[in-house]
Amino acid sequence: MKKHWFLEKENTKLKEKLTRALGISPVTAQVLINRGIENETEAELFFKSSLFDLPSPYLLKGMDKAVERIKIAIEKKEKIAIYGDYDVDGVTATALFYTFLNNLGANVTYYNPDRIKEGYGVNLEAIGKLKDEGVSLIISGDCGITAWKEVEEAKKLEVDFIVTDHHEPPEILPDAVSVLNPHQSGCPYPGKEITGVGVIFNLVIGLRRALRDSGFFKNNEPHEKVSGGFSRGEPNLGDYLDLVALGTVADCASLTNVNRIFVKEGIKRMLNSKRAGMIALKEVSGIREEVTSFDLGFKLGPRVNASGRLKSASVAVELLISENLEKARELAKILNQENSKRQSIEEEIFLDAVSQIESNPSFLNSNSLVLASPNWHPGVIGIVASKIVERYQRPAILIAIGDDGIGKGSGRSVEGINIYSALSECRELFEKFGGHELAAGMSIREENIDTFRKMLEKAVEKSDGDFISKLKIDCLVDLAEISDSVVSELDLLAPFGIGNPEPVLLARSAQVISQRLHKDKHLGLRLKQGDKIFDAIWFNLKEPITVPNRIDVVFTPEFNTWNGKREIRLRVRDVDW
Repeated sequence: MKKHWFLEKENTKLKEKLTRALGISPVTAQVLINRGIENETEAELFFKSSLFDLPSPYLLKGMDKAVERIKIAIEKKEKIAIYGDYDVDGVTATALFYTFLNNLGANVTYYNPDRIKEGYGVNLEAIGKLKDEGVSLIISGDCGITAWKEVEEAKKLEVDFIVTDHHEPPEILPDAVSVLNPHQSGCPYPGKEITGVGVIFNLVIGLRRALRDSGFFKNNEPHEKVSGGFSRGEPNLGDYLDLVALGTVADCASLTNVNRIFVKEGIKRMLNSKRAGMIALKEVSGIREEVTSFDLGFKLGPRVNASGRLKSASVAVELLISENLEKARELAKILNQENSKRQSIEEEIFLDAVSQIESNPSFLNSNSLVLASPNWHPGVIGIVASKIVERYQRPAILIAIGDDGIGKGSGRSVEGINIYSALSECRELFEKFGGHELAAGMSIREENIDTFRKMLEKAVEKSDGDFISKLKIDCLVDLAEISDSVVSELDLLAPFGIGNPEPVLLARSAQVISQRLHKDKHLGLRLKQGDKIFDAIWFNLKEPITVPNRIDVVFTPEFNTWNGKREIRLRVRDVDW
């Protein structure tokens, strides 16, 4: 599907004001404006934001009750269980809180459900198992907001529950000791975009503050090394930001406001991480220098996700809490192998899903896609759903039907169509469901799938989505404006991702001096405009093309280092002529 170019409207007055006040280029100023910056103060904060700009964790509704209950559990040596989801967000939330509590000397264990056998969320059997192990306090991570029945059953077993989650709350909340979720009614916390690991990190900030105030760290002398190379004593919470950054990016969260600070600060610390598991994970992913948000989302994240998708998330948790580098390297190799298996399975399902769509005219003409098969692995259908959405530009739900006739579904959506809201209109068909605006999951009986397909189509038809693949362009430039200083300024706007995309610029009527196809899928170009000449590269073309001598080119400028030499390169997004 050809993309429609959408050139952002220029705000000349504000652009000039930001250019003068901050001493930046007009290009950088316009990119800032397109990210929602409205004045000099906001622009300066965007450049210079740090951990000191984080909102108080006590703005999260229920924080005081959660902290007080955990303090009591630590003091009385109660056994605490971290109950985390099996995806990267849940795994990092589990590893972070486990490491933190373990380093305090707390009696702590963790539990992540098996994706295939137990499915998403809190389940009664697991609660019973934890009770039998002596657990008296369960703290969920990245799940539990819909577990009101399970929390009631935990009460009967005399097990207290603290729910930490970031998914959309239902009408009935669990009657837990505390519920931490920025989306719940009456919660004033401004960082609504935070993920499950972000909620847990806020809990850790609040807990450390309370412990400090109570004199818990008065004998604050480093003891023996524990959990991944950290020392006992008052924890340096900056050492935990590597996990927050990984979970946040891998969960496809918006990299704005609080999340932008989390990821920016986390990436800094990943260069020289103290965590044995992170060192090993970087090694097996081929990352030797700086980590980028791309690395988090497409190299580290998928490997952490692999064990939870195909088997159990325990391998990933063990990696991230490992105290021994050699053991961590062994676990990282296992995850790497699992990731290769996942990629192979994923490709088979994708080809099958495309075949279903292309062979059925009703699918091609619909506004949504609901696809199902008994031959699909439920652990990877979410990834495939994302690829289907990218290809067909409409919401897609993939359902893996089990031997018991229950289908486990995973859905993804396009900008402008809230898939959670659409699924809410079909709720009577589900065994259970949950999610947020762009991603959701559900379980459904096989006999209800056709009805669900029709109901979802009606729900999507009522939405305001336009189903057009847009390529948003920050501003029109002359290639003479692209300099080392401009590219360096634009780099300061990182980390890039959802909510804070990479700068995208447009140059019209650029002269093509030469072109060459690399490995049959990457188009290398030499472009000239005026006196400026740049190398450009268009990666991963769907099919080889030859461009004419003059083109309009949409690109992202970047530094490319090769053989010790650093030069500006234009990474092509699209061309027209």
